[in-house]
Amino acid sequence: MKGRMGPNPKKAKQEETGAAGGTEEMVGTQQKKQGGKTSAAGEGSSASSADPVNTPPPRIPFPAFPTSGTARDVVKWSKNCRKIGMILAKDPRNYLPTMRGPKDPYTRDAVQSPMDKEIVLSVAPSIVSVSSIGHDGVKIQQCSGIVIQQWEDKVKTRAIVATCSAVVCKRGKLLDPKPKLSIGLPDSTILEGELVFFNDHYDLALVEIQVPVPLLLPSIGSCPQYGMKVLALARDEESTLMARLGEVKYLEESNYLGRNYYVFLNGEIPEKGTGGPVVDYNGSVRGMAFSCSPYPAVLSISTIITCCKMWSNFGRIARPLHGLGVRTIQLLELSLHDRLRRDYGIDTGFIVDKVSYGSC
Repeated sequence: MKGRMGPNPKKAKQEETGAAGGTEEMVGTQQKKQGGKTSAAGEGSSASSADPVNTPPPRIPFPAFPTSGTARDVVKWSKNCRKIGMILAKDPRNYLPTMRGPKDPYTRDAVQSPMDKEIVLSVAPSIVSVSSIGHDGVKIQQCSGIVIQQWEDKVKTRAIVATCSAVVCKRGKLLDPKPKLSIGLPDSTILEGELVFFNDHYDLALVEIQVPVPLLLPSIGSCPQYGMKVLALARDEESTLMARLGEVKYLEESNYLGRNYYVFLNGEIPEKGTGGPVVDYNGSVRGMAFSCSPYPAVLSISTIITCCKMWSNFGRIARPLHGLGVRTIQLLELSLHDRLRRDYGIDTGFIVDKVSYGSC
């Protein structure tokens, strides 16, 4: 019987010589068998209109540990195992999308139901990754972006990506030298972007790209509402889609970092998720996410669209400086709200806490 040690020394020597090539012979034998089956199937089904089904060859099994336990047999066994492992590592079946585990398990936890997945997938074609790269080739900043505009220019299709201004500026000033912008599309295509404008006050930057095919634009909603359940979405440098579940907090920070237009989330946003969209459960974009402490912040989509229109029409962003610090009555502590409602008939509006000199 082949593979068994016998009294014939010549046979034992032949087996020893062929041990190193056993793996290749095993592969060749299996391929021949597979080819023979396919050929036979083709000959026998010539009258049938259906093509024969080619099944992939079975995976090469690892050899059993030698029962002799001798050092020589163990070394041979180890070499054969390494060879088989190298062959299996090149098997294309290992790289099928259906064979991969989730890159970001938090996304799996945040989006589980088919309905939630459909909501995220409806927005996914408009989510891109945005990278700023120095002239030395070193990546400066990595974040996400939203495709918000698109138009035809003769034979070219151009689009505008809204993202965080941190990719091109620091402390309100454009980085010098000006970095290169790299935009990663959902299909992993990498495009070069051109900075249109940035506004440090709103932490907003617009980047223009030339796309090979038209992109799907997202549904644009209104400003986020307190207590609303939302999803913060993003793409990393490999165009992997990521998501986090959150809720708009009943929190008012009228002068947080000088950004009194922010609302905040009670959850986290994905890594590199700054600049990514915040969507509601109708699939509409409600704002742009920013990584802040202690809570992630959201810039309303209405503010983003207004900034884009002002830049398109006037070439600049105008914002009034009221010099006022206000609080929303509906977000007051319950007993104080009750007193204002009961004693003064005040139920909605704002309380002015601060008036800067010269504002009136």
